[in-house]
Amino acid sequence: MAKSTNQTERAGVHAVGAIFTALGWAFREQPTSDFGIDAHAEKLNDDGLGGGKLIALQIKSGSSYFKKRGEDYVYYGEDRHREYWTNHSLPVFIVLHDPETQLTLWQKVEQHLIEEGKDGRWSITIPAKQQLDQANEQYIARGIASDLGSIRRHRLTLDLPIIRQFAEHEMAYLHVEDWVNKSLNFRRTEVVFGDDPDGEPDLDLETWLPAYTIDRFMAVHFPWLDWKEHEYVGAEHGSYEVACWVLEVELANVGKAALILDDFYASELPPDERPELDVDPELLAFLAENDVDDPDDLEP
Repeated sequence: MAKSTNQTERAGVHAVGAIFTALGWAFREQPTSDFGIDAHAEKLNDDGLGGGKLIALQIKSGSSYFKKRGEDYVYYGEDRHREYWTNHSLPVFIVLHDPETQLTLWQKVEQHLIEEGKDGRWSITIPAKQQLDQANEQYIARGIASDLGSIRRHRLTLDLPIIRQFAEHEMAYLHVEDWVNKSLNFRRTEVVFGDDPDGEPDLDLETWLPAYTIDRFMAVHFPWLDWKEHEYVGAEHGSYEVACWVLEVELANVGKAALILDDFYASELPPDERPELDVDPELLAFLAENDVDDPDDLEP
């Protein structure tokens, strides 16, 4: 039986996340795709800390996206996506994944690589040699760097859609999957909005990160949440490999401030119209008859 479109998309996000994590990147899916930003990834240092190289990803999964152009492939896009991606604060990469062959290719979205088409359409060549693997990873990371303050600003911007979802609920719970016998231990997070920690999950997120503590995990993936431990279900009580952290969370001041600033950025300036003066109609008529523009010009 053929996979549904949603299953294919989920398989692609999962596969791309696994590849980036194996290459030493922290991978974070965007649950609400904003003009095609499906996830972002940050290159980690040898000590597992953020290394200041952060990119945005547009992930397309399925053999139908692998359209040949000579020996390479081609991606066709819409004008609104190009404007958004080329003006994005982060470098944007298109990633194609074929679940059947496990072929995963990438291309950086840059204006000089884009070929104009008709009716606002455009295309970009994706070289067959640009596979998402160890050999090519250095080209992705090269030249993409920033200070910690900029990294945090970018991350908050990317997280705004999900921050707004949390802002709509007074309480929420995270169920964080912890593979205790794996070096890549944190892999998946379910979000339950409301006051029932055992309720049906409202969001299912890919949150890949190798980390020793839940504190580090939360600092990397959810720095805009305040949290406390509700329950820890050890591997011995369920699967012998997977434990689960159940955390009670609420929007932190950082998250609230991000929303306030985002609303401010989108707000309009007040009108700057010249106010009408309350002037005697007889005086206006006199000025007009005598061709006087400014009453101060009148002799006493």
